[in-house]
Amino acid sequence: MPKAIEGSCRCGAVRFSVQSHAPYPYQLCYCSICRKTAGGGGFAINLHANNKSLEVRGRKAIGVFRARIEDEDGHCHTSTGERSFCRKCATALWLFDPEWPELVHPFASAIDTRLPVPPSKVHLMLKFKAP
Repeated sequence: MPKAIEGSCRCGAVRFSVQSHAPYPYQLCYCSICRKTAGGGGFAINLHANNKSLEVRGRKAIGVFRARIEDEDGHCHTSTGERSFCRKCATALWLFDPEWPELVHPFASAIDTRLPVPPSKVHLMLKFKAP
């Protein structure tokens, strides 16, 4: 059964709600993109939700960041991932990637709804963890 979760930015310009089958804040991502754009603890916590259920108020305040990524051969390209944030207060809101259009990944830091305690945690992209 999906859980309705609500979130917002720090200044209140953006508010959103979404249905999530996985509202547990269990994935801690240390990739340099998450760590530097949303990771106050040196990582970002991403939730999983149904993109079709995403409802947003304050879309005019939303900016989108697409990171440049260097591959193993040293070639740079723009990520397909779209990181939405509030342009007024810089709060990271969610990640969407058109390669998986059914999903949206709200950042746990933007969620206002009380989230369940995860039974365990998964640490991702540890090779990019800050020293």
